Amino acid sequence: MPAIDDGLLLDHAAGNGPRALQLLAECQSEINPVAGGRTLAAEAVFGTMLDELGPASLRPDALSDVLGHLGEAERAGEAIAQDGIPAPLQTILNRQTGGELRWHRRLGGVREIVLEELCEGETEASLIQLMPGGGIPDHNHGGEELTLILSGAFHDGRALYRAGDLCSAAPGTRHRPRVRGDEPCICLAVSLAPWKPANPLYGVADRLTRPKRPLKGV
Repeated sequence: MPAIDDGLLLDHAAGNGPRALQLLAECQSEINPVAGGRTLAAEAVFGTMLDELGPASLRPDALSDVLGHLGEAERAGEAIAQDGIPAPLQTILNRQTGGELRWHRRLGGVREIVLEELCEGETEASLIQLMPGGGIPDHNHGGEELTLILSGAFHDGRALYRAGDLCSAAPGTRHRPRVRGDEPCICLAVSLAPWKPANPLYGVADRLTRPKRPLKGV
């Protein structure tokens, strides 16, 4: 079961890195037992380091802020059984769409929900649905792309990825994810730079039909 690499895992446990990667690590820790165990171990190490530090003062609103996040987690938990979405991602969807899956249709039968609050600079985060028999056209990457499979499965010409697995594509990697089986494949995708379709005509058509990205963080 491919899992997030050690560098990103440590960033997640320490609370560092882009928010989109933080979310991806949280979601994989919830649905992949191997990733969850590694995350707990890393958090325990950092917890021990914090115990060795002296006390620090808290903001006056620290308690209410923590209780507010706990309330969000409870509300997200109520929607997990219905949508099959990990709690950290459901919290994002609750804020953006009221928890509904409002898919934007793209070329080739691909459906997408841009996670607007996680898009910053060239980093893009999306929830993607691929239908049986379909997939994403042959493409490569200007930057690293990490795709967490939430349900279903796809094969990208290199390996088969199932629910809980992480498909990592380094800059310059060329692949073509295609759905395996009769179940739609739903993924959480984080790209650190724009992707590049192998067919330039598809690239033009894709830019015209894809949902507009927010301009925050640019």
